[in-house]
Amino acid sequence: MATFAPRTFIRHPALASAAILSAAGTAYYLSRPNFALDSAQNAPNKTLSLPKNMLFSQLLKVTSVEQINHDTKKITFELPGGKSEVSGVSPGGAILTQHTPEGAWFPVLRPYTPIHDLDERGTLQLLVKKYPNGKASSYIHSLQPGESLKVRGPLPGAGYKASPDKSHSILLVAGGAGITPIYSLTKGILADEEDNTRIQLVWGVNGTRDIILKEQLEELKRKFPDRLDVTYCVSGPEGKADAPSLAAGASGEEYRKGYVNESVIKEVVSKIQGAGKTWGDAKGTKVFLCGPPTMEDAVAGKQGVLAALGVTKKEVYKF
Repeated sequence: MATFAPRTFIRHPALASAAILSAAGTAYYLSRPNFALDSAQNAPNKTLSLPKNMLFSQLLKVTSVEQINHDTKKITFELPGGKSEVSGVSPGGAILTQHTPEGAWFPVLRPYTPIHDLDERGTLQLLVKKYPNGKASSYIHSLQPGESLKVRGPLPGAGYKASPDKSHSILLVAGGAGITPIYSLTKGILADEEDNTRIQLVWGVNGTRDIILKEQLEELKRKFPDRLDVTYCVSGPEGKADAPSLAAGASGEEYRKGYVNESVIKEVVSKIQGAGKTWGDAKGTKVFLCGPPTMEDAVAGKQGVLAALGVTKKEVYKF
């Protein structure tokens, strides 16, 4: 039965310590003998493990880069030990990317959640949205096959506890690029054969072109029709009330125009309660949330939708 340990992202204290210890840690790590097993028939080693790889970084080589939409790339990396290793990241977990801009004294550290199957050997895959003036995202977007990225971690996954019976249901809410930890957690829950928790997933995006994991989510829905429902909320120009329609291929009851708002949240919560499910995982967490601050505040702030529904702060996990 899976239990995913809690974590925080930018506020994680390891960010500061990793920056301070990076040079000494890297030198020490490189001086140590490599005990990795080369045969893919053996149990895989982990490229990243705590606490070692918060202190001692690893280099991941880029094997392919794919432009997904106007501002997002999918970058695939080879693990140092090849097929003898898995990344070591848990569902909903993250790695810390690191680079030092030219002329800077200190490195830039940013968390990113991998989207590949976490038990896949030899590879790690990131989905990275490029932000205006984003130091980390711009650097990662500049990488080409054959170049390397320094990483640390892993940051542990969400504080989720599985349920072996079919009475539990949870709400996952993502905004924009905040889908990556939500998607990773979703895959981890559904892949656990001892977990029967049902998932209601709500994803708010600016436009239909930003539904960058639609194919993957739809495949999960086909594979687990009784355990996963997905609602897409489109808030940009095509999602305005007076807009004629959403883009081609974005029709159906799973699409909503507008933001992730009170109406949408109440609708999915009513599905949970109407099905006679216990809202929350095995330890009582009802909602897992990752998105821009304004969205998180509207959903889970003191005056947010969840508060109006009687959901307490301890029942909400924010990535």
